[in-house]
Amino acid sequence: MAHGLYMYSISNNILLLFYSERLLVQPTTVPLESVAFYAYFSSNTPASIDHHILTFDTVITNVGNAYHPHMGTFIAPRSGLYVFTWTIRLYGNNYHSTELLVDNNVVNVIYFYPLDHIDGSVTGTAVVHVNQGDDVMVRTGSPNFGDIKSYPNGRSSFAGWSLM
Repeated sequence: MAHGLYMYSISNNILLLFYSERLLVQPTTVPLESVAFYAYFSSNTPASIDHHILTFDTVITNVGNAYHPHMGTFIAPRSGLYVFTWTIRLYGNNYHSTELLVDNNVVNVIYFYPLDHIDGSVTGTAVVHVNQGDDVMVRTGSPNFGDIKSYPNGRSSFAGWSLM
């Protein structure tokens, strides 16, 4: 509670005294154990090699500093349940298979082949238990051809956050 505020008014030679209080809401903070990240490619990325780790280099959110953009890897700061999602944008006759790996085990795969100059994207999501120190990353699978696209009007991205 805030300190009370006294106000007064004089009306018809009568002193009117008012006392009011207001409840102050405490600022909302992110708990120390929260972990979340979101990063995307700053430009198109050549990715025609199988099992190439994708390094999403533009980091927008990195609560807990567990995502390492120079490696394209999230390293779990603690064990728990996490959500990971990634989006791959393609155009034309490029095609890609991408894999989400947790501790070098493939836990989800997406594939997209937009024919005849179609512009689109595909998203994969996984809810997984991750142990402290485990690496989580997205890499190319097989088959692959061409660039993975990322423009201001449509990004290829990688994100994750802890649930518990």
